[in-house]
Amino acid sequence: MRGRHTGAVRGRTPAILLLAVGAAVALVAPSTAQAPAKAHAEARVAAGDLGTVGRVIADGDANDRALDGGANQDGLGIAGGRTSVRASRDRGKGLAHAVARARGVVLLGGIVTATRVERTATAAAGDVVYGGSVRGLAVAGQVIGDVSKPTAYPFDGGTVTVNTAGAGLRVALTADLAGFAAGTTVTVAAVEAAATDGAVPAPSPTPTSSPTATPTPSPSPTATPTAEPTPTPAPKPDPADRLARGAFAFPVYGDANVSDDFGAAREIGPHQGNDIFAAFGAPVLAVADGTVYKVGTLPISGNRLWLRTPRGDAFFYAHLSAFAPDAVDGRQVKAGTLLGFTGNTGDAEPTPPHVHFEIHPGGEPRKAIDPHRVLLAWQQHGIVPTGGWIARYGRDTAPPPGALVEVRDFIAGE
Repeated sequence: MRGRHTGAVRGRTPAILLLAVGAAVALVAPSTAQAPAKAHAEARVAAGDLGTVGRVIADGDANDRALDGGANQDGLGIAGGRTSVRASRDRGKGLAHAVARARGVVLLGGIVTATRVERTATAAAGDVVYGGSVRGLAVAGQVIGDVSKPTAYPFDGGTVTVNTAGAGLRVALTADLAGFAAGTTVTVAAVEAAATDGAVPAPSPTPTSSPTATPTPSPSPTATPTAEPTPTPAPKPDPADRLARGAFAFPVYGDANVSDDFGAAREIGPHQGNDIFAAFGAPVLAVADGTVYKVGTLPISGNRLWLRTPRGDAFFYAHLSAFAPDAVDGRQVKAGTLLGFTGNTGDAEPTPPHVHFEIHPGGEPRKAIDPHRVLLAWQQHGIVPTGGWIARYGRDTAPPPGALVEVRDFIAGE
């Protein structure tokens, strides 16, 4: 009897062990692949309607810096500046840091001056911390001194804000002043930083210990549910894809050639748009339904304006020869509305007539994207404009309008 009993136990042992192993395997859930961390940093000595100076960008794992970035142009004087950026994703942790400094700042012909402006931004785990100060600040002849807290200083014709978010010093004109149009903005020591950590994989459940095998038959093991993997977030759509497929009008009516020159070197930094070359006086149109704003004239942009859509996208037009009647701040327009006419005002005076065009998905403060693919899509499949202006300006035989609208600015130097 003892021998048969021992033999029976030995005969069942492999089956019991296999069941235990199978139960342990079923309890181990597949782990989720870790999503990569993200890090982005950007810094500029100066930015805005008067030009961009000393811009550097870092994405992912990168470092960059620009030394001694100065400016000496109409309305924007900076004796020297420095920017540096760093982005890293060490061990799934995102970290971004941006620094911008400017010294000897003279804006709008001396209306705003400062001996030194510094701004920093550090981002980690989705949070951003800003720092910096402004030294030797003077606004409209009033000496302010050193400022380390967020403060606003209104003056006759505009407002100066310092130490606010990513802007060390920002000037915004609310009225025409010193030859600069209302709506003109300039920022000194501008920084951006954003960083997020990588997604942590879901932990695998700990397998329960198998009971010790006994001579008695083992009960059928109950099925252990497998842990569900963490869903991977859907990728964000490319703004260029969205805009290329949308209902938009091409910004210039008639024959036009789009230059693929985004990022090309310019005196004030990389080119932020594409130049659309067309005949002098060719109609310039609203590309979408939206609100016109910042209509005016600047030394670099010439006759320029912005268009903002209800979704929040912003479009910038520059170097127009003249404005149309609907080019008024706050005017609500439809896609295809006449806004102005092709020209070469501002620093484009020596070049053939064209429209400098920028796309800022999500609004003006966001950086511009390369518009070339979007413009080509609009040119082929865009909205066909309608309106009474076509009878006057939409024919090749029509005389080009607005030829001498800015003679006073560029000959008299005002």
